[in-house]
Amino acid sequence: MGNAETRLTRDLTIRYVAVLAIIGGLAIASFLGLVRILMDAEAGGAVIGVAAQQRPLVERVVFAVANLTRPLESQARLDERAALAMALDRLESAHFGLVVGMPEIKGAAPPSAAIKALLFGPDGRLDHEMRGFVGQARAVLAKADQRLPADDADAKALSPSRVEPLLVLLDRLVTRYREENDQRLRRLFVFHGAALAATLALLILSAAMVFRPMVSRIKDDLAERVKAARKLKESEERLWRILEESPVGVSVSRRSDGAVVFANSRFVDIINTSREELIGHPARDLFRNESQRKAVVEALKRDGHIDDAEVQFIRRGGETFWSLLTLRSTFFEEEPVNLAWVYDISAIKAAQAKVRLTAQVVESASEAVVITNAANIIEYVNPAFTTITGYKSAEVIGRDPGFLSSGRHEAEFYQAMWDDLRATGRWRGEIWNRRKSGEFYAEQLSIVALMSDDGQAVTHYIAIFSDITNRKEDEERIWRQANYDALTGLPNRSLFTDRLQQAVRQSQRDGSRFALMFLDLDGFKAVNDTLGHAAGDELLQQAAKRLEDCVRASDTVSRLAGDEFTFIIPGVHGKADVERVAAKILEELARPFELEAGRAEVRGSIGIAIFPDDADTGAALVGRADEAMYAVKKSGKNAFRFA
Repeated sequence: MGNAETRLTRDLTIRYVAVLAIIGGLAIASFLGLVRILMDAEAGGAVIGVAAQQRPLVERVVFAVANLTRPLESQARLDERAALAMALDRLESAHFGLVVGMPEIKGAAPPSAAIKALLFGPDGRLDHEMRGFVGQARAVLAKADQRLPADDADAKALSPSRVEPLLVLLDRLVTRYREENDQRLRRLFVFHGAALAATLALLILSAAMVFRPMVSRIKDDLAERVKAARKLKESEERLWRILEESPVGVSVSRRSDGAVVFANSRFVDIINTSREELIGHPARDLFRNESQRKAVVEALKRDGHIDDAEVQFIRRGGETFWSLLTLRSTFFEEEPVNLAWVYDISAIKAAQAKVRLTAQVVESASEAVVITNAANIIEYVNPAFTTITGYKSAEVIGRDPGFLSSGRHEAEFYQAMWDDLRATGRWRGEIWNRRKSGEFYAEQLSIVALMSDDGQAVTHYIAIFSDITNRKEDEERIWRQANYDALTGLPNRSLFTDRLQQAVRQSQRDGSRFALMFLDLDGFKAVNDTLGHAAGDELLQQAAKRLEDCVRASDTVSRLAGDEFTFIIPGVHGKADVERVAAKILEELARPFELEAGRAEVRGSIGIAIFPDDADTGAALVGRADEAMYAVKKSGKNAFRFA
């Protein structure tokens, strides 16, 4: 090979190497450009995805907070609270990544000046709005164990109308991210296009191999966007299904003409109509009272919402019913609407009316009513209680009713009462108590124990009583008139007969003995004849007092008739016990009686019979004592004799 060929070969080689180097450099540049395109496309798509997911998360938080202000079952409340917490966590994570950057997204560009202006600038303040929104949502979450009050400030701040500015800022942020991502991609495409044009003749195959993955990536990105749009639509459909299946009536009406554009099944059931008859008709036709409707409209215009207003609606057929109405002004398919939640409270209203009627009956009842808790502490008394006892409500609430006790009943009486209450759940009887003035009174008392829903424990006791003091006094007076001598106050023949039968039965049960003494006053007729019947009555009264002083409290002294008296002396061991009593009686009767009409003297003749020594029945015992008494009279009077 000559020098020329060598130089040509060398030049070709140099050129070839140079071309190869250029081709290699262009290929490397093209490859690096392609890699940058892919990385920017992937990073930009990821950032846009993070930004785009904030809106549905915000809407989910708003929906969850709205649900927590309504009555929910315990499990439903827990589920809604968990959903709220998860949405907040995802929302905070997404927003934090957009604000400070997302190192986990490889190739993600730091926020641009325009993005920062949206996040922190005076025209955007998205970061401030988002932090305020999350803070209020966290506050709602912290107190969501129970149903939130309808007027809760944090919950109100999270209504759809309040968060609309935040949603607008989020939409602007997503739009800006997309614009900047598109700009970066366009610049890279220009660079890559230039590299492709320079190497088109030499690297057609390589260009094809680079272009095909790029197109594939773009298709994948578009597919992801379509998938995200589909998920968003599915989320909206789920939301409408939730509204449709809500146990509370939900309707949507246009603000422009008031026509109903949506009503869930529960709302249709409450109104007792069909969806076809309801949709398109003015919501105002559902109000029974025009003044109520105007008040609702004015409040909605003034505040933008209504919480738990009690209004009357009309069912199909003209039936009026009470409902609890909550209204929110919002947007539906980009149209201003009113979103209404309606809860039928007809049954609650009816129950409240019954409670009021019952309360009026209790308050106006003539019988006293006392309600205590399970620990027997007074929680309520009606006016009749004050009338009967003298105690005002404030003086007794929080106290045990035992302070009313008269002290007339033994502990066994109250123990038996509580035993009956625990065994049967009720007790009825008569009891003596003490008024505030200290006066004793009798009451007819009924007590009922109220049980818990499961019937396992007492929750309250209800006591109803009436003052029967006058009745008891009348009964006592009638009983005394029937059983006591009006002149002397001693038991009469009727009560004597009853006491005698009791003594006989007691003796037959325990084998004890008792004595029956029959006394007749000697000289009483002469007192009547000389001093008059008034003096005779006075003598009988004094004699009765002397006779009572001669015996024990357990003995019975009776006046049978005229000047005849009897004595029942239980627990007799021998005749000597009775002789001492008889001698004392004769001694007392022998003392002169100082009467208004003058001094009088009488004596006594006593016949004595002992049971069961002298007779085996009460009547026979009286006969034996009577015979012994007459024997004394025949033998000289002023003495006693055993049968």
